[in-house]
Amino acid sequence: MKNEYCLVILSIQPSTSRDMAILRLMRESKSVPIIALTQKLSVSEKITLFHAGANVCLVEPVDIGLCAAQACSLIQLYLDSKKDHCEMYPLIFGTELIINPIYRQVIVDGELLELTRTEFDLLHYMASHPNQIFSRQQLYQQVWGDDLDISGENTVRSHIGNLYKKLADADKSYIQNTRGVGYKFVPPAGNE
Repeated sequence: MKNEYCLVILSIQPSTSRDMAILRLMRESKSVPIIALTQKLSVSEKITLFHAGANVCLVEPVDIGLCAAQACSLIQLYLDSKKDHCEMYPLIFGTELIINPIYRQVIVDGELLELTRTEFDLLHYMASHPNQIFSRQQLYQQVWGDDLDISGENTVRSHIGNLYKKLADADKSYIQNTRGVGYKFVPPAGNE
């Protein structure tokens, strides 16, 4: 329950109360898609599984191609919903840092930090994935929506440098360079 997954595949029998309790607990705790693998069931047993939290019910023995296709479809749906969620809601790191994508504002220690559109997009994207290292190419594709070329390398480097300077002026070092690899957002202490 401490980890985040984009899909759960669970072998389950609706006649077993322990299996159903696990399924209900997973559904109540997480919004992760769940594929239930079962023996042949009646329609009412399948309905019980769906009400308990399963998104898909596959009868064993499972066709691996069908299972993989269902898994890919559910994972894409889950990732798309997470992306929409991240783009709409503020990222809040205690009282120290608030990044609000609706108003395109960054508030550091209660003060508005003036950023350009691109600087905001870079910070928001990296803060949406704390501690994950991004190459210049990955950042260019996400923020500019294009493939990286020589001028793109310099563009990313320049915008990251400007963002880093503005954060440093506010006495913050949320953006860190991992030499030869890329950049990452490090949340304020206590907000990892």
